[in-house]
Amino acid sequence: MSNINTFKGNVELGVFNTSKSFLKQGEEYKTYSKKASSSTLIFQLKGLKKDEYAISLYHDLNSDGKCNLNVLLRPSEPYGFSNNVKLKLFKPSFEDCKIIADENKTIKIELVD
Repeated sequence: MSNINTFKGNVELGVFNTSKSFLKQGEEYKTYSKKASSSTLIFQLKGLKKDEYAISLYHDLNSDGKCNLNVLLRPSEPYGFSNNVKLKLFKPSFEDCKIIADENKTIKIELVD
């Protein structure tokens, strides 16, 4: 993932394996966290079987453990999704962000401010 502009806090990544759980905090299939120490971070998602997944991530600038939202219920912290889906009027769907996990697959996600 790329486009980290501030080197404080952590980048939190959630892997979802169903449309029912997608973007529901606490219902992630797997979670990962890394200190925002450079403009680009690499997450190695080990132990995923070949299947469909969707990924969401955010840069927890204030280290409060949640993706803060503004009054329009849009992230006020940098965020990103697999397939680099951008927010429009509504949250993206699992189908929009769906990827197929294969051994040694690489995906790139760019944070949006």
